[in-house]
Amino acid sequence: MEWDLIMVDAPIGYHDNAPRRMSALYTVGLMARNREEGETDVFVHDVDRVEEDKFSKAFLCEGYFIEQEGRVRHFTIPSHRARLGRPFCP
Repeated sequence: MEWDLIMVDAPIGYHDNAPRRMSALYTVGLMARNREEGETDVFVHDVDRVEEDKFSKAFLCEGYFIEQEGRVRHFTIPSHRARLGRPFCP
């Protein structure tokens, strides 16, 4: 299934030991890159947490970063199927 927008939200009951979202961020990055054509806007909540900060930049790529407002970060990821040979991160 292709999505125009994906929101990676914080887990319920946030606390320091709450589960992180590394696998969700990686999966979302693959879903966005795998669409037939176009772009997917991805929003990540709670990027002030260390893991979400690092893994959103790694899996969604700083080169696709658009803006950050408070604790929400916005990426726009293009289809990698529409242009074969595109590197994972620009």
